[in-house]
Amino acid sequence: MSQKRLELVLGSTFEELDCAVEALQEFIPTMELDDDLAYRVILLASEALTNAMEHGNQWDESKEATLSLVKDGNLIEVVVTDEGEGIHWTQHDPLEESNQLADHGRGQFFMSTMADEIHVEGNGCRLRLVFYSQT
Repeated sequence: MSQKRLELVLGSTFEELDCAVEALQEFIPTMELDDDLAYRVILLASEALTNAMEHGNQWDESKEATLSLVKDGNLIEVVVTDEGEGIHWTQHDPLEESNQLADHGRGQFFMSTMADEIHVEGNGCRLRLVFYSQT
């Protein structure tokens, strides 16, 4: 089975984020994933990029965010990096009453429930999401 790869280097702007989401939506069908897995990969890759641009790079268009998406056999890996100070993975359950009206904090929860593995690396400037395909 051949490897499929998408690599993007982006400035931290809303326009670049939109372009990245479009590229993901065009690329994912070539990976031949089931609909549920395709949805999870697009959603979490988009969320990770948004976090990298917003929280990591502070929407500074001179700072880059990168996305690498690779499917090799049954392994799908999404790696997102930024040039920020790094994050501290502090997941809050958005379903708890004290968090229900919060304007942030849902992305990490979604990642932890929708990805098979999560690895925060590089002092928090590199996020690696791993998914396993049944096909």
